[in-house]
Parts: sequence; C-alpha cells; structure tokens
Amino acid sequence: MKLLKFALSIVVILTGIQSFAQNYTRQRDWVIAPMYGLGAVIPPSVRLISGTEAPKPAFGVSSYQGELVKSDGTVYTRNYRTNLWGFETYYRWKERGSENRWAIGISAAWQRQVFKLEHPFSFSYKGHNLVSTVWNFNYLRTGLIVRRTWMKDWSGIYAQVAGYYSNLFYMNTAEGRQKIEERTGGYLEGGTGYRTKTYNLKDGVPLIVPEIGMQIGENSGVELSLAYYHPLTPLLQTESTFYRNSQEVGVSRINITQNVLMLNLKLPITISHNRENIRKNRAKSEPKPKKIKTPKVKKTPPPPTPQPEPKVTTTTTPYDGVKLNNSIVLENLYFELTKSDLLESSYRELDRVVEWMNANQSVEIRLEGHTDKIGDADKNLILSRDRVNAVREYLIKKGIRPIRITTKGYGDTRLVCKPSPCEKNRRVEMVITKR
Repeated sequence: MKLLKFALSIVVILTGIQSFAQNYTRQRDWVIAPMYGLGAVIPPSVRLISGTEAPKPAFGVSSYQGELVKSDGTVYTRNYRTNLWGFETYYRWKERGSENRWAIGISAAWQRQVFKLEHPFSFSYKGHNLVSTVWNFNYLRTGLIVRRTWMKDWSGIYAQVAGYYSNLFYMNTAEGRQKIEERTGGYLEGGTGYRTKTYNLKDGVPLIVPEIGMQIGENSGVELSLAYYHPLTPLLQTESTFYRNSQEVGVSRINITQNVLMLNLKLPITISHNRENIRKNRAKSEPKPKKIKTPKVKKTPPPPTPQPEPKVTTTTTPYDGVKLNNSIVLENLYFELTKSDLLESSYRELDRVVEWMNANQSVEIRLEGHTDKIGDADKNLILSRDRVNAVREYLIKKGIRPIRITTKGYGDTRLVCKPSPCEKNRRVEMVITKR
C-alpha cells in the first residue's frame, strides 16, 4: 500500500513537471538509462555501553569473499558485494537559447550491502578461529530524481538529487538467507565468545541521495557518477556482549545504517528526440504569423528602406539583398530520406550562412521548414520542425549565438507547387527578422 501511494505521488509530480516543461521549451525527450553501481559502505557507529571490549567496524566494505561458520560449526564459502543494478527513466528538456538541460524522473534498483565487524579478540568455536561477523542486506529502492545538466558540445557534467525509499527483503548471514527480523544469536563456547541481539528493525528506510557525474554523448552515450546514500533513519540496532572465560568484558550497541558511496555506470538511451507537442504548438502556430506581420508591416517603410539599398550595391552573398521579414530559400540543403539528419553535402551552404552572420553581428533570423503533401499531415509537421531544429543546431555549433536563431515548422501547409510530389515544396527558408 505504501509503494502504491508513493508511485501515485510520483506520477502526479511528473505530470505537473511535464506541463511546465512544454511551456518552457520545445526541445524535450524521454530517456531510459540502465545502470550498474559498485559501492563502499560507510562504517556504522559503535558505542560501548559497559566494559572495555567492543567490535570495530571495517571501513569502506565493498565486497567479501571467504568462509562463514554456521552456528552448528559447518562452513561454506560466500561471495558478497555492495552493488546495485537497475534503471532510471526521466523526462528531459532544454533551456531556451542554451544546451543545458533539466530532467525529472524515477529510479528503481535492486541493491546489496555488505557489513563487517571485527571482533575485539579472536576466539575458537567448534574448531574454527572466529575474527569477524559479516551480514549482507538485500533491498529494493525506488524514488524520484531531479537533475541539472551543463552541456558543451557532446559532453557535460550533471548534478542530481534523489529521494528514495528502500524496502528490505532479506539478509545473508552465516546461517544463509534469512528473513529480516529481530533475533538473538551468537557464538559462545567454553565461556569465550559473544552473544548478540537485534532490535528496532525498520521494514523500509527513506534516503536522500546527492550525485554528481559526467556525460559523454549528447542524447545517448555513457555516464559515470558518484553518489552518496544518506539514510534518514538507522536500518536496525544490535547489542553485542563479549565474554572471556565466562566473564563479561564488554557490551556495545551498533547502529547499522545504509550509508554508502556508490560509483555508477549508466547507459542513457533517448526514446524520443526533439518531438513537439503537436496540439499545443498548433494553437501557438496560428497567432504567431499574425503578430509578426501586423506590427512589422508598419515598421517596414521607415527604417528598412534606407538600410538595404547600400547593401545591394555591395552584395557579396545572396542574403545581403534580402529585405527585412522577407524569406529566401536555402539552396543545396539535403536530409536523410524521411529523417531530420543533415547530409554532409549541406554543410557548404550552411557555412556560407555562418560566415554571413559573423560578418553581420546584429542580424537575427528565423528558419522555416516546409514539406511536400505526401503522407500524414501531423508527421509532416513534426518532420519540418525537426529539420529546421537540425539546421539551427548546426549553426550554433559553428559559433552563432542561440538567441539569434528561432525556428518554425509549417509541414505541408504552405505549398509552392502542385500536384505532389514536387521537390520545391521540400525546403528550408530563412527570414531575416532583425538587421
């Protein structure tokens, strides 16, 4: 029931964030990232209640491999690791005019954690020399993540904060796999050894997890990160009493927690890249041309008329002679069939645009995408927007500031020739919005 309420609250939060993100930027996507982590346990605290002998926590336990002795004296070999495997999935969006990103999502992982306590003195039990006690806890942790990524070209760094809830399932001890519950046990023979009891056991523990990492690959790639798991409550408490020659020599209390430093490897996979909310943007697309045309038509006569004339006499590129708010078709732009990936044969034309914009630093442009009237209209609309976004990304990578470039996709709504198919309909136009 607790897990169901927790899952419902995450869904509500994600829905609200998605609504905000759609108004915040048009470049957004879903990502799923399988992950594997290897960790080191931060040792629990040990408090001596009476006597002088107390166990010592082993620092930074990441794994254990060796023999464990059962209470009946039999021995078997075990291999435990402090690790996890699971996945993250999150909704990600870019800031306007920047490559930086925000993301919010959920994470789930199966996690194992090794604890080791060194005895204050070694002792013999049924022919075996015992020097330490080992536990291995197994639990499922789920929760909500919020991430901020700073990108530069094809790599970046990110900071992430997560709130998790770990549900304990079982623990491995010398007695094998056991249900997690309060119990009493120990190893005492000939008046020497120890007795221990566990209490204040939690079925689940909330955790706060800050994380920093690096990302290689703009959309899909590899991530490496370091996370610190900080539990808000102890997992359980144990009380150990040590005896020598039937004399009590120490009683200690141990708070076992889920404090861990975890090194994670993630493989993010982008499920949908730069897809836009069609219905929302359709509503926005109608008024935009009207808002641009009505005021700008009034402004065209006074300022623009003297400015283009001198440029016409010294035209060095096809773009110098284009009047304000008029469009020009960018020739020689080629994309993969039914995709938005630019072909190398397009770079020469786009490099000319870059050279022209660098020579005219005050110029701002709008890229408008158009398709032929073939197939589904909604898909054509998405394709036109994806293609002008791809052109915009190329110009930005070449050094043009993002604020100088806006984009607009019209799909198959503005045909220049009929019937379809007609090659002239498949075009990208450039409109100069400011000189």
